[in-house]
Amino acid sequence: MTSTAGELSTASRSAGVRSPVAVGKTVVYAALGVGHIVAREKKRVDGTSRDSVVVELVSGLRVTLSVEQATERLRPVADASEVEAVRLILSAEPRARTGQWTQRHRETKAKLAAGRPTDLAEIVRDGEPFQQSARLSPAERGVYLQARALLVRELCFARKVEEDEAEAWIEAQIVADGNGA
Repeated sequence: MTSTAGELSTASRSAGVRSPVAVGKTVVYAALGVGHIVAREKKRVDGTSRDSVVVELVSGLRVTLSVEQATERLRPVADASEVEAVRLILSAEPRARTGQWTQRHRETKAKLAAGRPTDLAEIVRDGEPFQQSARLSPAERGVYLQARALLVRELCFARKVEEDEAEAWIEAQIVADGNGA
């Protein structure tokens, strides 16, 4: 059974607070990106009826999550204060590359998996100088490009702009402090 409207509540949230997970909402699913909740369904799993939501990601992927998973894994699109935090991170000096490559890569992958806009901005900021000079390994370049694509898509929804405008905005923040060239 599928419904197309309704707010989902969860016991994991504090009493009286409604979950931001509702049909029609635009959400972010960590490392998969921005999507829209398109339906609420009842699924039968191991003989038990469970409420679930269907998320259609802008990448074209369609994901079904139980309500419990949705409230834990989905978050709202970045708000104005988060966009400002992203701007500050992008315009800051890139972090020095220290430690072993494997440790740096593991930390960067963890940030990518978390999918927070500020983490994505750090990956982009720290990788940009190396991307420009073609000094990223194939693995680092892949993570950098994925983080940048996720950040661009979220900024499109947060700032209500097209992808090329979001890309230009990122570049402007990086160049504003002299990091990009």
